[in-house]
Amino acid sequence: MKPGCLLGVALPQAIKAITSALEAIVTLIFKLIVYLGLYIPLAYLLYGGIIWLTLDVELFDLSVNSSLYIVGLGLSIIASIILTLRSGIARIIKLKESRSVVQYQGKKSRSAPEAPKIYRSRVNRGIIVYEYENRFDLYEQDGSHLIFAGTEYKNKRGKRS
Repeated sequence: MKPGCLLGVALPQAIKAITSALEAIVTLIFKLIVYLGLYIPLAYLLYGGIIWLTLDVELFDLSVNSSLYIVGLGLSIIASIILTLRSGIARIIKLKESRSVVQYQGKKSRSAPEAPKIYRSRVNRGIIVYEYENRFDLYEQDGSHLIFAGTEYKNKRGKRS
């Protein structure tokens, strides 16, 4: 096999590997920017760059304009931190909620009554659903108690009627 032929096979594979690695890195960076709320300070820095380029304003000296820009940048960083904490707390609460109701798929027995599949409603997180073969029993969660909200019957194909 000629050396040029080997290069012709290896080069596209190497380029493909490099582009997929760069794509993964860029995707990771964008996910971190969104997850940490860094899009606010980055937009503010972009705004500062536009001001610096077009209006010839020095942004990091001790003038009044510079001080106002730095205060705005600090506020955007604080907003980013607040968004990050808020989304983190929301994720923790959602995780805790999802663990508070355990899905249960009971096994059928001839002598025992039918065991329901128990889960939290996707539409309304305050509703607990007990799914049986022919119906859904709905309960509202009130603190640590469940209050019966109603029954929805299934048609023959297993969907709500």
